[in-house]
This record gives sequence, C-alpha cells and structure tokens, in this order.
Amino acid sequence: MVRQFGVEANVKEEFLQVEKGMKDSPSSERLLAYENCVAMAGSNVKKDHRDKEQLHISSFARLSQELGLGRSLGKTKEMGILNLGTDDEVEVWGYRRSWFKLGLTVVSIVLTAGLLGLPLYWIERFWLYCTSEQCSLADATQVLLVDHYKGIHTSRYVKDVKIIKHKEEDILLPVEDESNFKRTREIRFFNMKKRKYIWDSEDSNFFQCTGLDRNITLAELHSYSDGLSTLESDRRKVLYGENTIKVPVHGVLVLLVKEILTPFYVFQVFSVCFWYADQYWMYASAILLTSAVSLGAALYNTRTTQHNLRDTIVSSEAVSVFRADGTKVRVMSSDLVPGDLIEVPDHGCQMHCDAVLIEGQAIMNESMLTGESVPITKTSCPTEQMIYNSKEHEKHTLKCGTQVIQTRKHRGQTVRAVVIRTGYLTTKGDLVRSILYPPPVDFQFESDSYKFILVLAMIATIGMIYTLAKMVKDDESASDIVLEVFDLITIVVPPALPAAMTIGVVIAQQRLKIKKIFCISPRSINVAGSLDCVCFDKTGTITEDGMDMWGIIPSHLGLQSIEDHEKPASTEFCEPVKNVGEVKLESKILIGMSVCHELNVIDGEIMGDPLEEKIFESTDWSLELDGEEENQVDRLVMPYVRSPVRADESVIQAAPQRVMQFSSDIQCMSVICRVFQEHPDVGFSQPQCFVYCKGSPEKIRRICRKETIPPNYAAILDHYAGQGYRIIGIAYRPIPPDMAKTARINKLTRHEIESDLSFLGLIILENRIKPISTAVMKELHGANIRPIMVTGDNILTAVSVSRNCGLVPNSEKLIRVVATVEDGVPCVRYHPLAENAISEVDKLETKLDIAKRYNFALDGSSFDVISTYFRADLLPFIVRRGAVFARMRPDMKQQLVEILQDLDYFVGMCGDGANDCGALKAAHSGISLSEAEASVASPFTSKTPDISCVPLLIQEGRAALVTSFGIFKYMAAYSITQFISVMILYDIYSNLSDSQFLYIDLFIITSLAAFFGLNRAYEGRLADHPPDNSLISMLPLFSLLSQLAIVTTFQVIALFLTKSQDWFVGFDYENPCYTGTKAEGTFNKSGLLKLEKCDPEYDPVASYENYAIFSVSQFQYIILAIAFSKGAPYRKNIFNNLPIIFDIGILTAFSTYLVLTPHEVFINGFIIGFELFLPPQEEFRIILISLVLANVVVSIFFESYISDGLVKKFLRRKNTTHDILDEELQKKTDWPPVTESPGSDHSSPVKDSPMKNDVVITDKGVSDPNDAFDSLFSTPASISHTSAAIFLNPPPFSPKKGTPLSAINLKSSNESTPNKKSFNSALSTPGLTETDSSESSSKFVSCNSIAAENGLDHRRAADKGSEDSSDVYR
Repeated sequence: MVRQFGVEANVKEEFLQVEKGMKDSPSSERLLAYENCVAMAGSNVKKDHRDKEQLHISSFARLSQELGLGRSLGKTKEMGILNLGTDDEVEVWGYRRSWFKLGLTVVSIVLTAGLLGLPLYWIERFWLYCTSEQCSLADATQVLLVDHYKGIHTSRYVKDVKIIKHKEEDILLPVEDESNFKRTREIRFFNMKKRKYIWDSEDSNFFQCTGLDRNITLAELHSYSDGLSTLESDRRKVLYGENTIKVPVHGVLVLLVKEILTPFYVFQVFSVCFWYADQYWMYASAILLTSAVSLGAALYNTRTTQHNLRDTIVSSEAVSVFRADGTKVRVMSSDLVPGDLIEVPDHGCQMHCDAVLIEGQAIMNESMLTGESVPITKTSCPTEQMIYNSKEHEKHTLKCGTQVIQTRKHRGQTVRAVVIRTGYLTTKGDLVRSILYPPPVDFQFESDSYKFILVLAMIATIGMIYTLAKMVKDDESASDIVLEVFDLITIVVPPALPAAMTIGVVIAQQRLKIKKIFCISPRSINVAGSLDCVCFDKTGTITEDGMDMWGIIPSHLGLQSIEDHEKPASTEFCEPVKNVGEVKLESKILIGMSVCHELNVIDGEIMGDPLEEKIFESTDWSLELDGEEENQVDRLVMPYVRSPVRADESVIQAAPQRVMQFSSDIQCMSVICRVFQEHPDVGFSQPQCFVYCKGSPEKIRRICRKETIPPNYAAILDHYAGQGYRIIGIAYRPIPPDMAKTARINKLTRHEIESDLSFLGLIILENRIKPISTAVMKELHGANIRPIMVTGDNILTAVSVSRNCGLVPNSEKLIRVVATVEDGVPCVRYHPLAENAISEVDKLETKLDIAKRYNFALDGSSFDVISTYFRADLLPFIVRRGAVFARMRPDMKQQLVEILQDLDYFVGMCGDGANDCGALKAAHSGISLSEAEASVASPFTSKTPDISCVPLLIQEGRAALVTSFGIFKYMAAYSITQFISVMILYDIYSNLSDSQFLYIDLFIITSLAAFFGLNRAYEGRLADHPPDNSLISMLPLFSLLSQLAIVTTFQVIALFLTKSQDWFVGFDYENPCYTGTKAEGTFNKSGLLKLEKCDPEYDPVASYENYAIFSVSQFQYIILAIAFSKGAPYRKNIFNNLPIIFDIGILTAFSTYLVLTPHEVFINGFIIGFELFLPPQEEFRIILISLVLANVVVSIFFESYISDGLVKKFLRRKNTTHDILDEELQKKTDWPPVTESPGSDHSSPVKDSPMKNDVVITDKGVSDPNDAFDSLFSTPASISHTSAAIFLNPPPFSPKKGTPLSAINLKSSNESTPNKKSFNSALSTPGLTETDSSESSSKFVSCNSIAAENGLDHRRAADKGSEDSSDVYR
C-alpha cells in the first residue's frame, strides 16, 4: 500500500500525531521505543482507511536528510510507503528520465575514460540521481525503494516502472482490499524481490499484487466451482504471469562481466596494469594468474549453485483444469492462474500452486514446509460468509511444494480445488524468496570493514600528498611522480583483502558440514560467534520427539459404560490407571481415546501425529477401512475403530461421521461418531451418536459443564504438569437420536459441537528429555549464554522440563507472571514456582532472597497482555529475566526473538517444527533440526536431531569471527607496515626491490593468509564471553595501533642503528654504486655491479637503509601473523595449525638466511635477486636478528598481556540494554512483589488450598510512574489483605484511545542509572499538562477499602489469572 502525502503537510503536527499514535502503529522498526529513537510499536489494529494511517516519520526523515531536503519534508508527493505496518515496509520515490542530465552524465563518463561510470554502476541510485529527476509517482518511469531493515540497516533499490498497454479494456487489475477485479487498458507496475507492485490510477497509489486470497469469503471461493473461461484465464495470466518459481540463471559472459566490474576486480585490474607499467611484472603476473583461477572458480560455483537451485525448485507437469463451459482440459502447471479450478488426482500428485479444497478431501505430506512427515488431512472448505485466512483455514489449503498422498471423496465425486496463489506468491515461493534475499545478518561487520578500508585509503592519500609534494619539489619527472604516488594505493589497500576475508568463513562452513550442520548462508557463521542468548523449542528439541503413555486419570463418569450414558455418575477423579488396557472396553473414556484422532491408514500402516499414535496404541483397538484400501478413493470414508473381542464375543465399533480438526487457535479437536456393538448372533446394535473432544486441559475445562469438573481439577493438573508430564483433557456429549441424522450433523457449527460437554478425564503422557540436553544447558550457562524455552506446551510442564534439563538452575528462583485483563483493567501478579519449598509463614508474605537470582515464567496470554498494556515499562524487565515462555503461538515466538534483539542480545533460535519458522528467520542464527526442505527457513540445519549442534555452531562461529577479525587486522597491518617501509625509503629516494616486494606479497603474505584460518575451533568449554564483534571498537583498534607502533619503532630503531655504524654511507640516488665513497669496495664485492644499475634511470634501490628496513620488516609480517593468530578460548593454539607452523618455520629460516649470509644468486640473480647491500660487519647482522627477536617478544607481550589482558578487562563494561536492565533489577530488591499462587496447594496435589494474598498491579492511571511503583513496594502485606488489587485513579486519556496503558517504571531508590535507555516514550500521554498531572495524582490506599468500594471479586479474578488461556500446540 502506498501512502501519498500532500505538499503542504505541517511537519510538526504530523510528528506529534505520529508520537501520539506510536504505540498503536505497526512497523518493521525495532519493537521497543528508546530515548532518541523514533520507533513504532506493534499493533494489530487494522486501518480502515488511508487517511487514518500514521506518517512513518523516522524513515521519512532519514531519507529526507539523505536527499538534502534538510528539516523540511520537501516534495512529499513524490514519496510513498509500500506494505505499511509490515516487515516488508519500504519507502518509494518517483523519478523520470532527464535527457539533459543523461547527456551530461554520458559526456562526463567519456571524458573520464569511463572512470566516472564505475561508481555509477556500483551504486545504482547514483546513476538514478545523475540521469533522472524527481516526479510524482503517477509520472514515474523509475522508482527508488528504500528498505530500513529493523531501523538499523538501510538498503536501496532502483526499479524500472513497466507499462503494458492494450487497445481495449481487457487487462484485469485487482481492486485493493477487495476480492474482485476491474478492467483497464493499461497497467503500470514494477517488481521488487519477486513481488509485483501495481499502480492504480483511480486511487493514485501502488499496492502489492496478491493472489485470490484478498478479502475473499469462503462462499466466493465456492463461486469458482464452475471454473474460468479460457478468455478469463488468459486475462489473468497477463496480470499474474506464469506459474513458475523462476530462479535466475545467468550466462557465463554476463557473470564474467558482472564479476570483473565489481570493485574488488576493478581494483585488481588497476593494480595489475599499474604494476606492469612500473615493471613489477613478476608479482603482476602472479596476481593475474591467481585472479584468473579465482574468477574461474567463482563463476563455476555461481553457475553450479544457480543450476542446482533451479533444478531443485523449478518443476512443471500436466494438470486437469475445469473450464466454465463444463469441459475438462489438460494444461501445464505453469499456465495456472488464481481462480482456476483444478482436479486433485486420486493417485496423488505434487502441488504446483496454493489451492483451497472445495470438494472432497486430501491427505497431504507437508514435510517440505513443516519438517514433519506426518500425514495431514485436508478437508473441503464450508460455504460460509467468512473471510478466507490462510492461517485460520490452513486445513482447507493445499500448499505449493507439498505432496498429495491420497484423496477421499463420495462415490462419483471429483476432488476439486480453487487456485488462490501462483508463482512467488505461494508458500514455496515465499521460502525461495528467503533464500534469494536473505536478511543482512552481518551488516555491522561489513559496514565496519568498509569504514576500515576507508581509513586505509585516507592513510594512502596522506602518503600520496607527501610523496607528491616531495617529488615535485625535487623536480622529478611526471611519469615517475605518477608511478610512485599511485604505487602507494596498491600498498595501503591490498587487492587480496576481500579474498582473505572469506577464508575463515569458508573453512568454518566445511567443518560444520563434517559435524552434520549445513549452512545456506555462510555470512551467518560470523554472527553465530556473537550469540549470547539462545531460544529453544521444547518438544522434539530439548525433549524426545515421541511420547510414552504414562496412563490416564479418569473421572467416575469416564469409567462409566457407554450403554449407561443416561445414568448419573460421580464427577470426581478416580485413582490413576497406568495400564490403559485394564479399563473396560465399553467405558466412555476408552472409546473416546480410540476414536478422537486424525489418524489414517496409508499403505496398510497407521500414520498421523505421533502423540495420537501413542494414545491410540495404548487402547489396543484397531483402525480399519471398510473394504480394500485401493478402493477407498471411490468413497468419502474415514477409518473406523474396532475394539478387541469382549468376554461375550461382541465387538464395539466406532465410526467417525465428522471430524473437527485440531487447531492451535482453538486448542482442541473433536469427532462426531456413531458407536455400536457387533454380536456374532444378533448382529449390530442400534448405533448411538456422541461427540468426543480432546485438547488442552484449560480448553476442555472451559467448554465442559462446570458440574462435571472434579473439584480438585486444578490441583491435579498442576501436580502432574509440574512433574513435566504432557496432559490432555478429554470430554464427551451424547447427541439425541433426533439430532443424529447426517444432514443435521453437517449443519452443526464447531462452537455448537464443542460446548456443553461432560468431562471424562485426563490423559497423561511422558516426554523424556534428550540425554544431551542437560549437558548443553550446563555448557551454555558456563559460557554466560542465556537459554530460554519458548514452547506451545503447558507452562507447568515447560517449567518442570526447564528444571530437569538445567535450563533453569536449581539455585535460581522461578516466578510465574500472570497477566490478565479483568473488566477492562490489566492486572499483573507474581507467584513463586518453588517445589514444596513454601512454608506456612511464607504463604502469608513471600519475598525473594535477592542474593539468589530469579527468573520469570509466563504463558502466551500473559505475554500478550504485557505486550499490549505494559510494553514499554514492564515488558523489557520481564523479557530480561524470562526463562520459560509457554503456550506461545508462532507469531509470539517471532515477537519474543525480536524483543530480545531490541535488548541488544545476539539471539539464536533452535527448533524443529513449522511453528518455529518465523522465529528461525527472525533470529540472528536460526538452527533447524528438521531434515526436510523446511530448513530453508533457517540459515543452519542440523542432521543430528538434538541441541548438541548449538555449542558446536557457537564454537565454530566464534572461531570464524576471531579468524575474520585476525586476518582483517593482519592484512591491514601488513599494508600499513609496508607503507611505513616504503615511506621511510621514499625519503631517501629509494624503495624496496621488485624481488623484495614479490617475496613479501606472494610468499609471506599470501601463504600466511591462506593458512591463517586453519586453526580449529577450541574444543574445551565455551568461554564465558563472546569475542568482539565490531572492528571499529576500542580493543581491535588498540590491538592494531599498538602493533603498528611497535612495527614503526623497530623499523626506525633499525634505521638509526644502521646509520650510527662507522662503515655506514647514506644512499645517494645520483651515485647508487657508491663510487668514491668508503663503501665502494664493499659494494663492488657484493656482486651488485652485475645488475648494471649504476644509472639512476634504472631505479636502483640497493643501500644499507634498504637492507636494514627489509631485514626487519620481512620478519615483522611473520610476527604479526603470530600475534594476531589468537588461540584459546576461541581457537586452538597456533601450534595445532601445522601448515602455518611449517610455513612460519620455512619463511623464518629463509629470511634469516637472507639477513646473515645469502648466496650471490639471491643478491643479483634473475627474478630471485633481492638487491641486498649487506653490511661489512657480520656482527651487525646478528644485532639485527637480535632486534627482530626483541620485536617478537614485545609484539606478543603487548598482544597477549596488554591488549587481551589489561585493556580487555578495562573495556569490558556492561553497556548493553539488557545489562542496564539487569543492574536496575538488582538495585530494586523489593521487586517483584511475590505472593503464593491462588487456587492450588503445591504441597498437596489432591486438595484445593484457600485463597492467599495476591499483589495485583493494575492500571487506573498514575501521574508519576516512579512514585506509583515506589508506593507499590511500600504497600504492607498482611493476612488482612483479602485482595491485593491496587487501583490508581485514571489519567486524562484521549477519548479516541482505548484502554489506558500502564506507566510503571522500575527505578532505583534515591538514584537513577546514568545513560539508561528509556522505555517510557511509547507510553507517555501526549499533551499532558501540569494541571492534568496534578488532577490525576493518587496514592496507594487500603486494598480492603478499594475492594469494598469496587466490589472486586478477587477469587474470581485470581481463578481467571491462574488459567492457561492461551494457545496450545501438539
């Protein structure tokens, strides 16, 4: 969607409006609002009209500044916003071609011999600025798209606006936010990231082209039951294009040109040409050869990757399509369009589009998307006036890339589906987009790298200016000046830097592959090394995939015979039954366990959800089909269940008539079945019809009649959930015979089916913790990496598992946070979750021992309430100490990951199911434990199905990060070291010889850089802190600058030490052979005369100064490699890297040989002649070697003990947001106010305990948040407080705003933390005056008086708060 803004917009008013609506406006920006940061908090409020949308001021202001618009908004009519309020929100600016600017730019490019064209090619928007002018979006021929990734990284794209024109109005144009189409003669659009954005001339806006699933009702989908005409299909194909997920595969020539024109290769071409011009042909030839090999390998890998991806993704086959004239035609799947009616074949097929079933059923294998190879039954959608939603109606949707295993239908029926999405609009297309356009995970390191290179370029510029001034002053020739000046660029900015930077990542990727961890985004490996927080799913991740039946806890009603369903029975719980086979076959609960499921019989095997398989297996019943399985495709039948033979030789059968499939939103599933008995003599009995429903205990409790719920229901549930068991409730209801007709059953709504039920009992399953989980948690805690459990399971089950696996250490307190909205008032309570550790005295008033660390546990509903009402004031503190998040929906998991990132955590996510995909994508490093193609949702996939991959990935990530930093520092230090050597020699008009350059660049630097990354990851325990992740930080800069200072010092010492000798004669460029000096004899004996370089025109360099500088500097490159090659705690010691040790040994031996007694061939030989002018005294040569040894000691001492020791300790300060929050919490010793949980007695699972005192944080308004919170702490707790609800007077909120939000702030008593980021900006009341504040001031008063005045039923409120009312996942 595009939002157009008028030219006369009042900036100040717009900004205030944005600030006022900040907490209600969705955005892709950071979730939490901080000081000095305009952030837009999330909201689910749907905007009904564009005039109600808020101006995205932060992004808008940034782009205005970039375009030089200053403080005004400029020509705002040229700008709009696409996908407002989503993660894909981007700004769009209109441009049209300016022929004057284009001509001027072309002339400038020609005059600069194409040099100006290179930056215009590299940075596409610069070409746009130079050749086009801003215009309205309606007139734009090009658009500039600006994507602010989470407000911290900006990407820009330039796209052409394409136009399709027809003579007649036969082009279909989707109507925005409507399900119908309109006709037009012209369509204007552009494509970005495989999505099409269409211009609507009537509404004057761009909007994203979506499929058929835009505000379409289920009834409207059924209106496509006749199919499209051929003409209509062709019209829609113009709009949607081919139904293919095209992966770009470029030709070799195109790839070659693109690669050569990258800045890296352009710089290499420049360097090679320069070196040939400077007669440095040996190194130029070597670089040219290696670059050609590297380029060839890069092209081969790119082509291979493109072909493999295309072969994996692109597929097409013939599909049967129904036309409006009643015919059925066969077309290629690439010709399908949204609205086509297709036939789903009986034998199964692969889906090439997203479609909604409107007739029949299909059993699907969705492992490609979910990672779970569990057959899923898809049913036809009902004919209702309900808006289709892909999530809510997932059970009716066939997704692209999934496999149809089998279809079911009535005899003579055809299984049909309406195509709703094609191409990149499909679910599979979205996954491929995530591969082609991954998020910029390592943008900080990349940005720092560019800044560092810019600093190197500035250093080169300073050297160039100095050299230029000196040579001009000395009347050097123009050619010599150009060669010498530009030579400094190739020295300071090494062309091999980008290639060297990839070594650590490539090697880490190969090592991960050996450890069965596969990576589709190598750039994410470095980021994995910075992780300091990891979120884990529970089931299948921390615990085993499968579950074992522990037993059941039936009620007396549940054990009653199905034949006696009209007789009254006690609703109390019976004794637990561990062997389900002991239960009578005719009991209600056993029949319910055998029939209430979604299992199928496929190829003679029972297949379905593993949990349901375990429950059904425990009943000893059988699942059968009526007739031969191969004939089932002709009838819409579901498998029926059959009991073992009873004592009277009769058999009970239950046949499902209607199945309401499991929904995570509804938390349950149900079955309407007919139950009858088969006697060998009498035959079949009269069938009885029943509804059976199973789901989360919380859900079952709500939909059952209260009188059927056992009185100790909550205590029993908490007792078993607290031990880590998986608990499922089951209930039933008989259907009277007059309502049991098939037609009436089919008309029942789900709400009618799943209501007024009678509770039968609890099914208890045991989910074992994987053996490796405990060890991994211990290792993460030891490394100060925060583990968090994010699951869809029961909160007490999750808490128990978290305790047992070590995610929450036994030494730390665990507090449950219960947040509810009662009568429109949000309340937050805190209850301890200790195991049998609360004494009777403690129950009256429970306070934390602050010496012990505490953590929070909360469920999805509480998380949702806190996110909505206490987002800025309480949520950051809850998330900071949150350890267990239960009953979390997939979107909540993703939201939690993003909030943790807002708290400056580097977040990892480890999961195995489809409900983890969003969080896996959002995390800095997502690790999927699925072997299916769903792993494309995360950058890492582990073939080992446990969390042992997490510390392995962190180990390799840290090693790769340290390697990348080390090699970057090494290449930068090498460049500046050589720059220093050259500048010293330039001062006397000398230089290093070509052989010396060649030896340093090709043999020393290249070999050491190649072997630098071979250090393996440290295999001991993870270090207690991650390595630095910013190049532009104090520690890396101090390390580099200190080493450069040492390098400079020792080179200067070597130079002055040489000059102080009696035999020293300074180099004279006009007398390079020392004719007539005391060094003439030594020079003649050295063999240098054979080089015939006594003429200055041959650029002689042999001198005592050259010898001293080269002798010391060649060792310095080796010393730098040793100093920067860090070992423990992130990498193994350098001595474990045998290749680099051998290389260092060989290089050191040869360098020593060159310094002491080189053979004449290494002085004046062809290519290998170093042109060394050795001093006449051998003792001096040994002195230089001693100087080198001193350099070794000083460099390693400074790097190991000063930089990595003292400086690191001094700089290691807690300045991240989560550290600041932790400091705040430590100072607030009275928070949180903890009281015993109401409605349950932890010491006894059978009895309900009386209500205890609750401290309830409610929100009726407060003038000063800090005063409010301080007074909360001072509220006395005593047994006379029958209610702990604390009411505040409501502040003056705008009537347009809904429920007032809390403004509670945690602040230390009598002091505040300096530089603390504020979390209040999103919750401040705009326009609140001093008068308003005084009128709304209030204090905490007696809870008893408030309860009396307000009539607050605190027991009811507490019961509501103790319930798990959020979503559940199987």
